[in-house]
Amino acid sequence: MKPIDLDKLDLLTLSILVSLYENKSATHVSRILDVPASKISRCLHTARLIFGDELFIRRKYGLVPNDYAGKIYPIAKEIVDCAKNFNRVNSAEQSHNRYFELVIPGMIAYAYPRALMKSIKEHNKNIHINVSSWNSHSLESVISDPHSIVMCCCKGPEEILCFDQKLQVEVLATMNRQYLLSCRKHPILKQDISLETIAKYPYINTLIGIQAPILNPFQEYCQAKDLSLNTEMTITSVSSLFDYLSDCQSLAITPYKAVYDMLDDDSGLHACQLSEYECNRLFEVVEPLKLVLVTHPSVDNEDAAWLKKQIRELTHELI
Repeated sequence: MKPIDLDKLDLLTLSILVSLYENKSATHVSRILDVPASKISRCLHTARLIFGDELFIRRKYGLVPNDYAGKIYPIAKEIVDCAKNFNRVNSAEQSHNRYFELVIPGMIAYAYPRALMKSIKEHNKNIHINVSSWNSHSLESVISDPHSIVMCCCKGPEEILCFDQKLQVEVLATMNRQYLLSCRKHPILKQDISLETIAKYPYINTLIGIQAPILNPFQEYCQAKDLSLNTEMTITSVSSLFDYLSDCQSLAITPYKAVYDMLDDDSGLHACQLSEYECNRLFEVVEPLKLVLVTHPSVDNEDAAWLKKQIRELTHELI
């Protein structure tokens, strides 16, 4: 294999490769990085030429990284993280610690940047935020980086505090509402929707826990009730999930109202809130997950407090 021409490899291209690897969707990456979709395509094309490899394979549910992409991902991520650290140091020097790394669950990561930036401008705040999607290594960042603000799903604060008792953990929401997602012509829509009928169809998990994909409440329920459930895969990108569900028999359940609100007549998907009766049945057996906000104990300045307040208010609208 010929040597890699590093002179043609820029930081944006590496950032896009890292985000594509983590999110599996060019549309989702475009929203997170605030980069036009056409630019994403050009950078991916450039990366393929530089590395002499396809890197990602297009599937109906998104872009799947191949083995070579898996090998270069940790190297690219380290470079991107180093660049963020340079920016963080520079920002801290110039604006008194007003740089923040915000990590959000992938299913709702798209919903925060625009709303937060609007609030920042309206309140004339000198704050810079970098938004990324939660992954199984995200908790390490808040332990080592006092500028990180992390949102994640877990069973409760004690699960986070097992990693570091000094972390500050705030419960933003108890996710006791559940939304069923399917293609618009799914046969379940002609039946009474119950936990048992949902379990008859292939299922997509949408949650990543503290270190790995976790059983969501519905999967736990099926396990406790000895219901056979075929979990096909875990998809944490909302755009990849929509693409996958649009023409198959699989179902997904999400606790996020924001995902439910995203769907329109052109999406080809159907979403409905599970009935109070079915939710009560579910949570009589298993505990609902919590959406928590995790910060470093040294994050106690005025701007951090203001940003956390905005996240709190926005979360109440989205969950």
